[in-house]
Amino acid sequence: MDLQAIKTFLTLADLKRLSLCAEQLSLTKSAVSARIKQLEEQLGQALFSRSNEGMRLTPAGQQFYQHAVAMQQHWQRAKRELSRRETGTQLLRLGAHPSLAGDLLMRWGSALNDRQPRLHIHLEADYSHALVRQVSAGALDLGLIFIADATAGLVVEQVAEDRLLMVSNRALALEQVDADNYLYIDWGWGYNAAHSERLAHLQHSRLSCGLATLGLPWLLDNGGCAYLPQRQVAPLLAAGRLQRVAAAPEFKRPLFVTYASDAQDSAPLQAALDALRQVLQPMPGEA
Repeated sequence: MDLQAIKTFLTLADLKRLSLCAEQLSLTKSAVSARIKQLEEQLGQALFSRSNEGMRLTPAGQQFYQHAVAMQQHWQRAKRELSRRETGTQLLRLGAHPSLAGDLLMRWGSALNDRQPRLHIHLEADYSHALVRQVSAGALDLGLIFIADATAGLVVEQVAEDRLLMVSNRALALEQVDADNYLYIDWGWGYNAAHSERLAHLQHSRLSCGLATLGLPWLLDNGGCAYLPQRQVAPLLAAGRLQRVAAAPEFKRPLFVTYASDAQDSAPLQAALDALRQVLQPMPGEA
C-alpha cells in the first residue's frame, strides 16, 4: 500500500476540497486525483463522491478511513521505534491548545521531565482540531484539547474542567459591568452560546478578543472585566491584584487528552498521563 496515497486520502477526507488538499500537500489537483484513483483501483471501491459540499466519503470510504488512520499511525510509530533503537533515545511529543500552552503545557512538560529525565520531550501549541489531526497522523503523541473529537483510532478522555470566572481590577458587582468596561473573550462555540443566553447585554461589548491568551495581559494593562480561567487568575486573586465580579455566573469548559489507542501500553505515554494528572490537581486557591 502506497503510504503517500494514504496520506492524500486522509487529507482529502478532512478538507473535502481537491484544491485545498493539493495546496496542503504541495501537489497539483491532478496528482491528488491520480493518488485517489490508484487507491480506489487497488481496493475495488469508490472512496469519494462529489457534492455541493465538495468531496464526500462514500460508505466504503468511511469504512476505509478507520483503516487508513491506523495504517498511518502504525507507520509513524514503526519509524519512531526504529529511530529510538538506533539512537538509544525516546521522544514524546506533547501538544496543547494555545490558551492552555502558557501554563498547563509548560507545567505538564516540566512534570514529565522530572519523572523521565532521559526522555526527549517536544512541546507544541495548536488549536484542537489541528492537534487531533496531528495525533491521528502520528505527528504528536498526546494532545490537550477542548473538543471531544472521536476520530477513529484515538482515545479521548476528559481529564479536567476549566472554570471561567468574571474578574476585574477593582471591586464590582455584575450590575456595574457594561459594554464599555467589559472585554468579551471568544472561548469557543459552547461558551459563546452559554454567554449569549446568560449575559446577552454583554454579548456585543465595545472590546472583544479572539485570541484568549491576550485576555489577561490586556486586563492587567488596561483594567476592566473579563472571563478568565481560575487556574490562571488564582494567584492574582489571592494577591488582590484582581477581584471576582460579585454575582457573575461561572462557566465551565471540559478539558480532554487524546492519544492513539494502540499506544496505551507505552511506558512514556503512561508517564505523560501521570504527569498531566499531577499538574491538573487543584492549586492553592482553586479548590
